[in-house]
Amino acid sequence: MDADELLFAPEKEETLPEARWKVLIVDDDSEVHSFTKLALHDFIYERKPLQFLSAYSASEAIEILKNYDDIAIILLDVVMETDTAGLDLVETIRFRFNNMMVRIIIRTGQPGVAPERYVIDHYDINDYKEKTELTTDRLYTTIRSALSQYKQIIELLNKKNEIYNTLITDSLTGLGNRVKLNYDLDNDEPMSLILLNIDSFSMINDVYGFEVGDQMLLQFADILLHTSSSDCGVYRLEADIYALLTCHKTAQDIQKEVVAIRNSITKNSFLINGLEHRINVTMGVVEHDIGNMIQKAEIALREARKMSRNRIQVYSDDLAVITQIKENTKWTKWLKDALDNDKLIAYYQPIVECKSGLIVKYETLVRLERDGVIYTPPLFLPTARYAGLLYQITQKMFDQACAKFANNTLGFTINITDQDLLEEKFVEFIEQTRLQYKIESDRIYFEILEDNSILTNPIAEKHLNELTSLGYHLCLDDFGVQCSNFAQLGNLDLDIVKIDGTYIKDIDCNDKSRTVTETILFFTHKIEVKTVAEFVHSSQVYDIIKSMGIDYAQGYFLGEPSPELL
Repeated sequence: MDADELLFAPEKEETLPEARWKVLIVDDDSEVHSFTKLALHDFIYERKPLQFLSAYSASEAIEILKNYDDIAIILLDVVMETDTAGLDLVETIRFRFNNMMVRIIIRTGQPGVAPERYVIDHYDINDYKEKTELTTDRLYTTIRSALSQYKQIIELLNKKNEIYNTLITDSLTGLGNRVKLNYDLDNDEPMSLILLNIDSFSMINDVYGFEVGDQMLLQFADILLHTSSSDCGVYRLEADIYALLTCHKTAQDIQKEVVAIRNSITKNSFLINGLEHRINVTMGVVEHDIGNMIQKAEIALREARKMSRNRIQVYSDDLAVITQIKENTKWTKWLKDALDNDKLIAYYQPIVECKSGLIVKYETLVRLERDGVIYTPPLFLPTARYAGLLYQITQKMFDQACAKFANNTLGFTINITDQDLLEEKFVEFIEQTRLQYKIESDRIYFEILEDNSILTNPIAEKHLNELTSLGYHLCLDDFGVQCSNFAQLGNLDLDIVKIDGTYIKDIDCNDKSRTVTETILFFTHKIEVKTVAEFVHSSQVYDIIKSMGIDYAQGYFLGEPSPELL
């Protein structure tokens, strides 16, 4: 058999190994198909041979491409059923099938119809060859180079998919995470979102350990997968918060599903390490909505948790927490504007010595001025705490107070917080400012709240000790409420205890208030700490607290807060 007979010999069917590089030959000349297959019949790349697919027109190639998404190379003629059939096929592959991975090699016998430079400039191809120049060796080299490119693209794509899957998957449960939920919500179709928070889950971790906690999270995920309807996406967003996402459901259907899921969880017994655990869930629901779904569901969940545990809260625009968020946003802006534009103003309220009736010091109180209106601390200090602005406010107040008292001999008090005492350079700032205004340290009193975060924090304790060693005085504010503990009076180097106004304002008509005040006085006298009565609003109250032996008085009866001293 001579070479020509070999070239056109009938092809025999053979059993193909599973792993092969697919090469699609698109040419209306059958001899081109036969030559290509013969020239590359023993081609091996990365231990994989070639598998040839044949199309004799662009339309045939399209049908093949519909059935195969893993073709590595297309050897493509230009002139077939039309003069531009091959070039039109390139556009179909890249834009209709959106296949950017396959390597397309133009192999034309009529370069005048499709000049190389024009084709390369206008079509997304990977190589251009004339049929006359494609000898067996050059064809071998071209195919090998194209396969190398294709392999690299596949590896990059696989790596990209691996990274993407890691990015969108919760590592513990294998569920989608917050990133995946955001991705799935990125459309214009109304959907419903349910957030589920396991009640008191942190206690489970604390009591039984993280291994038990993780097992519970896995079992919880399994319950959601089997209890929720088939069209629900299930996600774990963080810690003990899960999400269910669904569409094409009415509000009534969502409510039924929410109740069914909660009942299933409540009735379920979690068996872990031989112990049975039962849990409740609190849920925030957004029904058939578009836009900011996660934020809305989190707001509903927060509202539910404020009310009670094991509760379902459906989002609406008039939830109390939304009003609070708007208020916090407003006050954060106003506070920052006030700090930048010196609109935080120090007011001073006199403190009178009961024995002499003389003003001996003043408490420095912050006010915020905006558009001619003066705002009191209860309106903006809670927001300042959340926004981390308390220390900046304290700095402003201390600087203004030092300037006010630099030219007299009166004492003054400054309220400080846990945020102040945790600032690394807090004491350094106090000392530098005092020295700048040439004020003696023993004229300055720092009022602290009896807060656990202050009394148990070593950094705060260190700073309090530094202040007292430098000659400053410490006052314990609002004693008698919150976490008041007589033992703490002995743990702090205190000069003054301010008895909370709750017991002072009605001491003239409430025996319980008088009894509590007498108890505090008995103890403070024993440890030789002076006392201040707050909220002295009448002559009757003033006379009573004087007769009881309280050292100092403060309140509107004796003087209102003012930017000027009396």
